[in-house]
This record gives sequence, structure tokens and C-alpha cells, in this order.
Amino acid sequence: MSKPFLRAILSAAAVILTLNLIFFNYSQHVILPLLGALMLLAALIGLGECLARLFRVPEAGIMDKAALGLMAATVYFYLVSFFKILGLWTILSFFTVSLVLFIERFFVHQGRRESREGMRRFFSRPLSEYSVFLLPLVYAALPPSFYDTLVYHLGIPNLYLQSGGFVPTPQFVFANTFIYYEISLIPAVFLGDLVPRLFHFLLGSLFVLGVADEAVEHWGVKKKILLILALVSLPMTLFLLTTCKNDLTGAIFIFLAIMRFRHGDWKLSAAFWGFAVGIKYFNLLPLALFVLIAFKPWRKDDLKKMLLTGLIVLSVVSPLLIKNYRFTGNPFFPFLHSIFPSDVWDGGRFRILQDDVGKMVHAPADMLRLPYDLSFFNHGYGGLVGPFFLVFLPFLLLEPVREKRWFLWAMLALAAAPFFTASLRFIFIVFVVLTIFAARAYETSGCKLLKTVFYLLIVLNFIMGFAMLEKFYQAHSVLSGTYDSESYREHFFPAYSAFSYLNHQAPPGAKILIAGEARNFYLKRPYRLSSALDHCILKKYLSAGQDATGFVAAIRTDGFAYLLVNFSELERLQGRYRILTAAEKVKLLSFLRTMAPEFRRGALCVYRID
Repeated sequence: MSKPFLRAILSAAAVILTLNLIFFNYSQHVILPLLGALMLLAALIGLGECLARLFRVPEAGIMDKAALGLMAATVYFYLVSFFKILGLWTILSFFTVSLVLFIERFFVHQGRRESREGMRRFFSRPLSEYSVFLLPLVYAALPPSFYDTLVYHLGIPNLYLQSGGFVPTPQFVFANTFIYYEISLIPAVFLGDLVPRLFHFLLGSLFVLGVADEAVEHWGVKKKILLILALVSLPMTLFLLTTCKNDLTGAIFIFLAIMRFRHGDWKLSAAFWGFAVGIKYFNLLPLALFVLIAFKPWRKDDLKKMLLTGLIVLSVVSPLLIKNYRFTGNPFFPFLHSIFPSDVWDGGRFRILQDDVGKMVHAPADMLRLPYDLSFFNHGYGGLVGPFFLVFLPFLLLEPVREKRWFLWAMLALAAAPFFTASLRFIFIVFVVLTIFAARAYETSGCKLLKTVFYLLIVLNFIMGFAMLEKFYQAHSVLSGTYDSESYREHFFPAYSAFSYLNHQAPPGAKILIAGEARNFYLKRPYRLSSALDHCILKKYLSAGQDATGFVAAIRTDGFAYLLVNFSELERLQGRYRILTAAEKVKLLSFLRTMAPEFRRGALCVYRID
């Protein structure tokens, strides 16, 4: 297909999409959030540009600057949350300063020509490279509805935003572990419900484009568009681009760490590794394998670098350890619970956490089936990668390739991770690196038959990924007008109706206690709740009173004005996670029977406490 003809098709598609964006009912709600996401991304790039110049980072690209900006935003919002001054003015100050820096760095002085040229080079690329992202953009523009997103990745920044800072309770387990990405999403959550998902999509798109640029410049890949197609077509990539999961951001920082190490900047590499571990503690596994591959400890110089790398990683992660100790009494919460005992966390809770994470390999036969399972089964939501590696792995194993130690690192991580988790999206970076090598194997083969197979696999991956996204998000229900924005939220998240009621009826500042429901993103009032992995947050109040009057009085004493209970979710969590004892469940239900709900819809009840 000729380039002029392809450009004509893409131009027509752009016009149709733009008209649809202007006139279609739902898309009108997407334009402002998309602008908000672009504004936040520009703010981060501006901050990153300043940091790159301040620390004299050599050859800092757009991805380096975006990553440095994300780190700066995390530091800022960590501090304002730690000191409980998170609010309107601290957030507006962040946007004002960062956007002024962006304008000053890229537009004001002639001396900024180098920065503008770097920006122009990165974004001036063929439309075909951007068109690959149209499919995931459709799903990224939907209101957040995925369970983990509503509980953790957007629920945590929302919890802090509504509380004015960090919450001094170990009840919400994932609000007190490694959550740098969730902290950095506070300004995105402040800008609106759709902004975080669109910002996450833009960040992921920059990552894919940045990986393709790096692969062509330094890893020996010849055709950039083929690598972009191969990367985006992976069902796991489509899932992570459209869902606010920290696995994508962890992959960004790990890839930048590897890239910086390859370029000789091992100190910045260590800082990126530290931030990756601060995003998700599971990244300790690829870090350990990286140290094993990258350094030769019998050499004095390498031993020094290895020890300093460990010190830098610990320094970057240490603020989270301080926060956990300050607000939970355990710097490693929820780990080492026997050394740092807690009334609401014990060995039983930890075993439930381990069972929930699970593992993919239980026996040697499982390891033999791993390539096939990865290709066709969804191990942990987003674990599906398609048959790409099933076909190309033999070529990768046979081919003597450059950068073989990074291929070895990826293979070691892929071999080790299934023994620790059932959700291989935890090591998404491994599939990104292997895709680079797969593209090189295809390009060096010179086989026409293999070319056909390569494109067929890309098409098959897109079909599998589209089917997975449609199953999760049902975009057709919004695009066809079956649901508007509000009814879509309620369809996928039934408790949204109770949240909407409280957002409109509860006075500003009224505290909400939530039981039986871990999803919490859409609530715009101060609240407390427990995750599925915690004991039920009502345990404390059940033990405080022998009747409903004492139960309500105990809740009122802690300053709560409303109690929201999702009975169907309470039943589900009780059956799977044993969040209450049998006696406590009976006691709770007997208390609630005597109370008249102010709002009721199905299994949802809102009780006024004060």
C-alpha cells in the first residue's frame, strides 16, 4: 500500500473521528478530560526537563523527562500528604509551577532550541505510528470500572485526596505498601474521573514509542512501525494501556533503568530501579536478576557499583518505609507482621494475601506448558500475551544476538516469576524486551513465509486483545448510546448509586464508613474502609457494643456521619476472604436489622449515624 494512499485513509479517519468527537454525545465528555491529561503530561515533562538540566542527565529523551517529572510529582505529593496539607491550594501550586517551567523551558527563550528540537523529533512521526493507538484509546476514554483500579490504583489517591493526606490506619492494606505511582496520580484524580485513565494511556503510548525509538537506535531493529505493531498488539499491552495498573509504570522505569545502564549512567539507572520497586515491591525480583546479570562482584569496580546501586535503591524506597512506620507502626507493612504485630493484620491475613496473588507454576509440567498457557490463557487479569512468543521463542533461542545478556535477563525473569505469582502482567517489561528480540529475529530471517506468519500473529493478537477488552469494558454499550456515562458506571459498579447519593446529599466534610465494599474511587467525601485482604473494618465497632445502640455510638464516636453497606459484596468477601467470624457476621446483621436506611437500592443501604 502506497504512502499517499495510506495517508489519505488515515486523514479521512481523523476527520471522521474529529466530527464524531464533536457531535457524539458521550465523546463530548471526553474532550476536556483528554485536555486535562495532556496538561498533566506537559507539566511532568516540564518538571523532568528542569531536573535533567539540573542533574546534567546526558541525552535525556522525552521518556526520561516524563519519568523524572513523575518522580518529582511523587516527591511533592508525598510531602504534602505526609504533613496532611493536601488540598486545593497545594495542588494548584503544583500545576502552576510545573506549567510555568514547561512554558519557560520550551517556548520562552531562544536558548531552549535544543529542548524544542527534542520534542519535535519525538512527536514528528508518521501518522501510521499514532494510528496503532486508536483501538486502546476508545477503551481508555471509558469511565474507570475495573475492580483493582477502583480499589487500589485510583482508590488510594482518591482516599488521600478526600482525607487531606495519608491515612493513619493499617486497615486499608494496599494504601500502606509500595505506592509511588498511586501517589503520583493524585493530581490526575483531582482533575476528574476520566483524567487518570487517559493520562495513563498517554504515558503508556509514550512508553511504546520510546521503546521503539530506542530499539531502532541502539538494539538493532530496522523497522520501527513493525515493532510498534508487535508491542501494541499484545493483549497484555492493550489491557495495560487502557487500565490504570501500576505494572505498566513499573515497566517504564525498569526499561529506562536498563537503557541508562547500557549508556553507562548507572547511578540514574539505580534511581529508576528504586522508583520501580517503590511502585510495586514485586519489582525486587527483576532487580535481583538485573544485579546478577549486570555486575561481576569479583571485580572491585563492579562490586562498588553493585553496593552503591543497592544503597541508592534503598534510599529511593526509604520514604515509603518511613510513611508505613509512621502510620501503621510497621515499615514493611504488611510484611514482617510477627516482628511488628498489629491488631488488624496477622499470619492468617498474610496467607490469604499469598493465596490471592497465587502462582502460575505448581509442578514441572506447568513449566513445560508455560509458553502455551501464556499464549491462550488469561492468568491474572491482563496476563494474556497471545501466541507471538510461542512461535518466535525457538528463533530467539537459536539466534546469536547482540545484547544477549538482556535476553538472558528476560528469560530468567520469565522462568522465575511463575513460581511467585499467577499474574504475569507483574513482569510486563519482560515481554517488551522479548518483543524487541522477536522483531530482530524476524528481520534477520529473510524468509517470506515468516513475514506472513509475523503479520498473522499481529492480527491474531489484536483480535484476542479486542475480545478481552470488550469482555471487560463493553465499549459498544456506550458507543451505541445504550448507556450514558452515569448509567455505565452504575452497570459495572452497582455501589455507584449509593456513592452518587452521598456525593449529592451528604454535607461537605461528612465522614463515611464503608463496609462490604472495597471499591472506593467515585466517593467524593472523606471515608474509611477495608480492602478485601483486611479484616472487616466493622470488627472494632462490633466488639465495642453489645447491641445496636452501642454499635452506632461507637461509630459516631469516631466521627462518622454515614454507614454504607453493600450486602452482596459483604457476602462475597466473607465467603472468599473470611473478613468476619461467623459470630461477628450474625451480630452485625442483627444490629443492622434494627436500623432504618436513609437510602436503599437492591443490596445497597446507607444509614445516617448522627
